[in-house]
Amino acid sequence: MRLTIYWSTKDESIRARIRKRFCIPCGMTVNKETKADIRDEDMELLREEERRGFIQIRFKKR
Repeated sequence: MRLTIYWSTKDESIRARIRKRFCIPCGMTVNKETKADIRDEDMELLREEERRGFIQIRFKKR
């Protein structure tokens, strides 16, 4: 599933762990967003990271 991740946390170690777990590419825009392709089976775990306040999941038209 194609989506945009907004990074709410400034802690780079947390960002690195989330990127590694979900295979999210490095880098982000000046708006603190990263485009990612997330597998359907990983969406529930990614939503948990959103509930913890580390990220926001945004569904944008491309």
